Amino acid sequence: MAKEIWEIWLENTKRRQNDFEKYLKSKKIKAETEIKELVEGHINKADHNLKFVMKTLELQEFNDWAIVSAYYSIYHASLALCALKGYSTKDHLATLLILIKEFYQKQLNKEEIEMVSKTTIEKEEVLYYIEAKAERKKASYSTKILFDEKEAEILQKKAIGFVNKVKEIIDSNSK
Repeated sequence: MAKEIWEIWLENTKRRQNDFEKYLKSKKIKAETEIKELVEGHINKADHNLKFVMKTLELQEFNDWAIVSAYYSIYHASLALCALKGYSTKDHLATLLILIKEFYQKQLNKEEIEMVSKTTIEKEEVLYYIEAKAERKKASYSTKILFDEKEAEILQKKAIGFVNKVKEIIDSNSK
């Protein structure tokens, strides 16, 4: 089975850097100067989407939109991290590339992991992003109306965890 591009980026720093430069040239990734405002705006939007997820799950009728909103809370939190590093993007893969390039690290010893744990996105959290995107596509574009409530609740919890992790990273970078 062929690897997804994000899996290649996790393992191959040269490919990651080459693709990053291509995305910059094609303007899928742009340098930004209004960093604080973008970070704040994306975090506010992520929180807003999480509130919508909670309210939607209470209704127990619109789990498809709870899934969509959970995904977008993760996406906006990811965009906040991109902004934190001085970038913006409107492309999902470009966003993921920035997350991997700027925040994902591997082959660290235990002391280093403990030291950077608040500023590193673990591989599992990168996988949450991919999983949520797939569920969002199904919920947005399929004709299916009823989605499993448990599935939506699980994604909600993952989204909350991811947004909270992003807030920790932002806080640790502002000190």
